[in-house]
Amino acid sequence: MCNHFINYPAWLRKPEYLALLISVMAICINVYISRKNRKHALAKEEYFKYQQIAENVISKLLIIENHREKLRIWISLSSQANTKEKTKFIDTNNTLDKSDFEKNHDKTAALIQIYFPHLWEEWNECLTIMGKILSQINILNIKIENQDKIDRKKEIDTFNNESKKLWNKPKEISDKIINTLNEIKNKELN
Repeated sequence: MCNHFINYPAWLRKPEYLALLISVMAICINVYISRKNRKHALAKEEYFKYQQIAENVISKLLIIENHREKLRIWISLSSQANTKEKTKFIDTNNTLDKSDFEKNHDKTAALIQIYFPHLWEEWNECLTIMGKILSQINILNIKIENQDKIDRKKEIDTFNNESKKLWNKPKEISDKIINTLNEIKNKELN
């Protein structure tokens, strides 16, 4: 046993054993580095997936906010036109078209349910309020088309009350999504 220990440096003097030892060390270092890089790459990929999902949801929240503002302008202008005699209100902005609002609605709802379940109730609340606002606007539009007299103050108050319920919810949800995204970034990429 003592002879092997003394002869050990002799093994290192042979070029094939020295090359083998260096190769094994290089492979071990390479495996360690590639494992670390692969883990970081997967974390980056996961973060970018969340980022794309967040962008989809936030864009839908911006559409809700934009649509609410269009409806506010519509109700104001339509009520003014209805108070004047022989004036017909023409919606040139096509405000009652809900195609942007409803586009990819199911996909967005699924993304929120899967990736941001803590925001599900707030999302549903936003949609419920927007549904009430759109119903009110559709009823008002029918009254305008039939040239019925409209209690302008009542309609605007009803719209404002529903609109206040929605007030900052889309922005708050967007901020919560961004905070969640930052938490994922700090957790996964650091």
